[in-house]
Amino acid sequence: MSTPFDIILMANSPGELSAFAIPVANQFKKKSPESRLILILTPCQYASGMEVDFAISKNLFDIILSSEEYKRLALTGKLPAYISFAKNGIILYLGGDLLHPIILSKRFGFKAYAYLAGEHVGMTGQFEKFFVPYKKKFENKIPTAKLIEVGDMMTEPPLHVGKEEAINALHLKKESKKIAMMPGSREWAIKYLLPFYSDTSRKLKEKDSSIETILVLSPFIRKEKIEEIRKEKIFDAITTFDYIKSADLVLTIPGTNTAHLAATGMPMIVIFPLDQIDLIPLEGLSHYITAIPIIGKIIKRFIAFIVNKKTKYFALPNIKANREIVKEIRGTINRESLVNEILIFINNKNALEKSSSELLSVMTPANTAEKIVDEILRE
Repeated sequence: MSTPFDIILMANSPGELSAFAIPVANQFKKKSPESRLILILTPCQYASGMEVDFAISKNLFDIILSSEEYKRLALTGKLPAYISFAKNGIILYLGGDLLHPIILSKRFGFKAYAYLAGEHVGMTGQFEKFFVPYKKKFENKIPTAKLIEVGDMMTEPPLHVGKEEAINALHLKKESKKIAMMPGSREWAIKYLLPFYSDTSRKLKEKDSSIETILVLSPFIRKEKIEEIRKEKIFDAITTFDYIKSADLVLTIPGTNTAHLAATGMPMIVIFPLDQIDLIPLEGLSHYITAIPIIGKIIKRFIAFIVNKKTKYFALPNIKANREIVKEIRGTINRESLVNEILIFINNKNALEKSSSELLSVMTPANTAEKIVDEILRE
């Protein structure tokens, strides 16, 4: 009889949970089915409140701890009454603050590993190994013996059905020009973008009756909101990323979704609207400073101006390629200009095919999740 072994995955926001934790969990389930798989959600200002439900729906985890349960564990060292950890196990950090896996590692004696998507590194002595997309970015920050290049997890193509099957499933016309719109999962984006997308959808159809629009919703959006949108009957279909191949072109905002779209070869236009900056929460200390009445708004607009000016690209494929292969439209979005931009793109078959080809070449799958799992299990 084998010794019980726990594999703890730690993630925070919807992006890390769907893009990192789920592919890694799938690999662990496949390669170490006898181990117990545990998901711990850490606090995140971008959390939707649907993370636990989403994780349960994947049927991968034996135990799931919400961010509230984790906070109690971190402060008191006590697990909920219905849970106990095995004597042996590992912790894999997949997003959030690097302090969280260290807290658990110290409390339970489990070795800690980390996958770093960004360049922020700290407390390297507390981790066994760091898995990184590219060694070059981290060579002066992490000891060589602890550094393992595994490629970019963002290139893991998410599950989706084929084009014909997706079109049939959504009852769309085969001959129509199909434009998908993705508002993301964050509350501010949904609040601003749903009316924006509705208006854009109407304008597109007024100019070209052969267009059908699809609203692609995150699994982290509450069901009540989805039903509310359905009643408005503005979009020809409302679906999830699984059916993204039904579209010819996608309108979206910066985030993990731009990498997922690129990994499926989906042409896109990325918008970064700054005319409703008050709705957008900032990260870290800036979030609290900009919440100060009156002066906070002024500071926030200044920060947004600086970030926009200094950031070369926001779409992840552009960042990776270090050139604009995805059209980015920033600032105050002129809806008429945007509609014209979309119509030019959707009516240019060669441009769509070229964009798809370039995106696939930039976001070539690296089998990152499998490499991470194989290395941990080998140790």
